[in-house]
Amino acid sequence: MFKLSDVYAAAGQPFPPETPDPDIPAAHFDSRRIQPGMLFVALPGARVDGNDYIVDALRRGAAATLGSRVDPEHPSWRQVTAPDALAAFQQLARGLRSQSDAAFIGVTGSNGKTSTKQALAAALGGHGRTLATDRSENTDVGVPTTLARLRPDHRYAVIEMGAQIRGEIESYCRVAAPDAAVITSISGAHIGLFGSIENIVQAKSELLTALPADAPAVLPADSRWLPQLRASAPGPVLTFGRDLTADIVVNGQVTLDGTTVSLDTSHGPSQIHAAGIAGPIDLVFGAAAATVLALGLDLQPALDALHTFQPAPHRMTLRRTPAGATLLDDTYNANAASMLAALDTLAQLPVEGRRIAVLGDMLELGDESTRDHHRVGRTAAESDILIAIGQDAADLARGARESGMPEERLVLLSATLDDTDSLTAARESLETHLRDTLQPNDAVLLKASNGIGLGPIADALFES
Repeated sequence: MFKLSDVYAAAGQPFPPETPDPDIPAAHFDSRRIQPGMLFVALPGARVDGNDYIVDALRRGAAATLGSRVDPEHPSWRQVTAPDALAAFQQLARGLRSQSDAAFIGVTGSNGKTSTKQALAAALGGHGRTLATDRSENTDVGVPTTLARLRPDHRYAVIEMGAQIRGEIESYCRVAAPDAAVITSISGAHIGLFGSIENIVQAKSELLTALPADAPAVLPADSRWLPQLRASAPGPVLTFGRDLTADIVVNGQVTLDGTTVSLDTSHGPSQIHAAGIAGPIDLVFGAAAATVLALGLDLQPALDALHTFQPAPHRMTLRRTPAGATLLDDTYNANAASMLAALDTLAQLPVEGRRIAVLGDMLELGDESTRDHHRVGRTAAESDILIAIGQDAADLARGARESGMPEERLVLLSATLDDTDSLTAARESLETHLRDTLQPNDAVLLKASNGIGLGPIADALFES
């Protein structure tokens, strides 16, 4: 919650005399997300210029806009201008953060950021009102968008931070000023942009080095990079993972209706049944529990809250189709580590029918792309059927063949990502093939980077 005068101040503009100064409950950079009373932040982008949508935002009821242009048909006092609207928006968020008494927890990692953020928000919600990043708005504009929703009664704020280059997380921390840090994992996600796994470690460590002295950090015990991460933490460290040396030891037992997660903590063992969820949810819950303990809070209210946790759409969702097949929908994004974890989950599902892996391209892997697709394909050969779709489908198929998968168990749907017609045709062929061949008691995993567009196929199979 902030006032229009705060927007003017953040933009370095004097507040016009005799101007209304309404309370503004939130802000967003997408005019389609604007609701009455909000601030629309108009930013130039690679494809569209947000300033072109100022009129649309005002028609939707925006109380004010922040951008580089003014629409002459609307009152000028409602349209704040700045040479750099993003910098002004971040300055606004920085001011809101400085006025808040909430405990701020930064969350980053190569895999599991969004699910961990949501689980942690649910767990902390057992102790008080908690703000959390919406969806995956974990970027330079997403972080201030989250902070714009701060209220005086928020006791906790969980801020997701993504990165594709070094220095990004450091810049987000200058806005959000976290009091505690959670790193979920380290893997080769976006390695094509970072250049090396070492650069990824350093990028994620920016969250740790931004912490104040003695601030707690929660780190993955199973990571080979734990010593480097621990060395970057300025305060106490609590670890979680499947490794028995972890402070919070976790494991998960997957069934067709969900996963039963066991947590072994200093407060004793606990169990949580996560209905409709499969995959590494044990690690997600372990990170959330470790954070609650690191903050010095009672664990039981947090565990009670986690019983009702649901991940964001297309993340580790376990559903039954009307035809009786089990659908593991993890279509939101993918890298080699999350692909292998999803395949491991598929292998654990106690199904009487076939295990079918539908895998698409993992994007932003750079020079590692061929190797990682080949490696995933080798593991996918343990499934009964592999359907590979996308531009790198041939590398997935090659890995499967080299691991002994017979040709009759392999379906290759090649497509050129830059060719919309090609990718659309491949997706249509995939959906048709699944509808024609899925049998009751089969289990099918759908996973790829979001750009491949498997999410709608998962929805269509569930609804048909």
